[in-house]
Amino acid sequence: MIKLNTILAGVALAMFSQFAAAQGIPPGAPAQTVVPAEQAPKNPNDPAYTDQSRLNRTNDPYVKNRVAKKEAKAEYKHEKKAARDEYKQEKKAAKQEYKAEKKEARETRREELKEMRKQPAVDPVTGKPSTMDSPVVPATPR
Repeated sequence: MIKLNTILAGVALAMFSQFAAAQGIPPGAPAQTVVPAEQAPKNPNDPAYTDQSRLNRTNDPYVKNRVAKKEAKAEYKHEKKAARDEYKQEKKAAKQEYKAEKKEARETRREELKEMRKQPAVDPVTGKPSTMDSPVVPATPR
C-alpha cells in the first residue's frame, strides 16, 4: 500500500509539473531575446529585430538544412507550375489546331459531296451515265 501511495504521489507530481510548465509561456508568444542596449531598435516592433531566426541561420546546421529544403521545395513548385502552365497552353493550341483541321476537312468533304451530286451517276458495267429511263442502281448484297 505504501508503494502504491508513493507511485500515485509521483504521478500526480509529474502531472502537475507538466501543467505548470505548459502554462508558463503562452503557446503563441514569441521567444524573448536579449539585445545589447547599443543595438536596441528605436522602434521595438521593427521586424528586423523581432525575427531573430535570421541570426541563427549561419550557425545551426539543422536550420540551414531546413531553409535549404524549403527554398528547394519552393523552386521545384515554381518550376512545376510553369511546366504545367506551358503544357496546358500547348494542349489548348493543339486542340484548337485539331478543331480547325476537322472543320476544314468537313467543309472539304461537303464540297466534294456537292460536286458528286451535280454529276450524274455512271453505270460501272456499261460506263454510260444514268438517265431517267435507265437509272444506275447500286448493287445490293444478298
